[in-house]
Amino acid sequence: MSNDKSNGSATSSSSEDSLAKEMTESLLERKKEGKEEEEEESEKKKKEEEARTTVQTTTGKIETSNIPFGARRLVKRRKVVNDGAGTFVRGDGDAAKNNEKTNSAEECEHPAFMFGICVHCGQRATTVKNDGGGGGGDEEKKEERGGANAETAVRYLHEGLTVSDKLLREAKNEERMATLNQGKLFLVLDLDHTLLNSCRFDELNDEERESLDRKVEKREEEDELRSKLLGLVGGGDAGGGRRPRFPDLYCLSHFSTYTKLRPYVFEFLEQASKICRMHVYTMGDKNYAHEMASLIDPEGKYFHGRIIGNSDSTCSKTKDLDIVLGGDDCTMIVDDTSRVWPRHARNLIRVDRYHFFRKSATSFREMEKSSVMERGLDEGEAEEEGAPAKHREVLKDVLAVLTVAHRMMAFSDGSGHREKKDHKDVRQVFERNGMASEGENGGNVESVDPASSSLLLKGCVILPSGITPSNDERPDRHPLLLVAVGLGATIATAMNDNVTHVLARADNTEKVKWGRKRGLFIVNGNWLRECAMQNAKLDEHNFATL
Repeated sequence: MSNDKSNGSATSSSSEDSLAKEMTESLLERKKEGKEEEEEESEKKKKEEEARTTVQTTTGKIETSNIPFGARRLVKRRKVVNDGAGTFVRGDGDAAKNNEKTNSAEECEHPAFMFGICVHCGQRATTVKNDGGGGGGDEEKKEERGGANAETAVRYLHEGLTVSDKLLREAKNEERMATLNQGKLFLVLDLDHTLLNSCRFDELNDEERESLDRKVEKREEEDELRSKLLGLVGGGDAGGGRRPRFPDLYCLSHFSTYTKLRPYVFEFLEQASKICRMHVYTMGDKNYAHEMASLIDPEGKYFHGRIIGNSDSTCSKTKDLDIVLGGDDCTMIVDDTSRVWPRHARNLIRVDRYHFFRKSATSFREMEKSSVMERGLDEGEAEEEGAPAKHREVLKDVLAVLTVAHRMMAFSDGSGHREKKDHKDVRQVFERNGMASEGENGGNVESVDPASSSLLLKGCVILPSGITPSNDERPDRHPLLLVAVGLGATIATAMNDNVTHVLARADNTEKVKWGRKRGLFIVNGNWLRECAMQNAKLDEHNFATL
């Protein structure tokens, strides 16, 4: 009996010990979990504080080597720390002393914000910023900028950067002066249908895809072989050798897209970079814009981050020079669509759309066989060796326009001495002579600057034939006609007795036949282009339309 009690007592004691042990372990486990939660919460708060401090000092960490001169003032070092009382002050000395130097949050003009926090006083942004990329019409967005605290997002310069319009104006002017001091213009380039043409995989049939894949594979093999050969002979830019020609047809699987670069694009960028500071501005998204820019500028020597996508623009459906660091009076724009630049038509060089893919041409309701894949000939290619090219290399004509603009802006007085303050407005270079229709002064308009030695074609009245489409809204912005006007010629829009030259693509048009009967010069576009590039009036007989 006593043994039973003893056994029962032992069993009861054992059960109690086991229960106590379980309870203790449970309490320890809860305590451990609670401690872990506290540690997690503490770590979370620590990270938030670090993030906030990082925002305050971000502008002091920005890499500015690739940021334009005028843009550096937007992101210049301004270290700000928390003084423990919720007030952010400069971290370069005694807090009380710095508090006297620093304006209060209420008095701060908020020159710039990084991720919504003022880089000067640390206050969060409360004003509506002009950041584009959605909601509201373009005119509505422009009106928002009229206030004293108006801001503009310049994310393409640095992620999260928003600046006051006052600071933006100062930065634009600084960049303008610095670039003019270098004897350069500003050039804004569109991508799609201007410098290249892209097409999605699902817009192509099987036959087209097979053909493209073969071309891509062949181009990649040729480029690899060319690179090896140049490496063996010590070629390359550094040794003064010829730069290898990059492939101009790409299969971008990560975008499910084929992209074809426009002929002469590499040579164009190389030459334009000598007289222009270049930007990319596209209605495509930012990732696409940077991917395309890497194709046309694989070495990263032309744009240096000056790549503006749709989300960077202050307008949702149009483009504007408001966020381009530079001046409207020294900026040229190259685009295939004039209507997207409603405020800057005078800066525009409107190029013919480049359609390599069939789907690209049909989407714009172009004529049958308007694409390169359908007709089999690209720009600058001839049907047979020795024959003239059937389709002009458009970028060569654009380069001629830029050359005329640069020369006519009078950066030099002839002795090599630059006078940036005396340069002409680039928009006026191509407005000395208008598009004269029949009955307007007989088709002639007097030149504003008759004494200029650069007006090589003064006195020439040129009648275009087949140069621009009949439904072109702005035929005066075509590259060849801009060259003609920039060199002093007058453009006639109708046949009249004052016409001296007929500029034609083909030799069987009514205007060409009319001109031949009167013994007029019948020339092709190469005459204008070469006059511009050689800065001389060349013999028209060497450029007759065939």
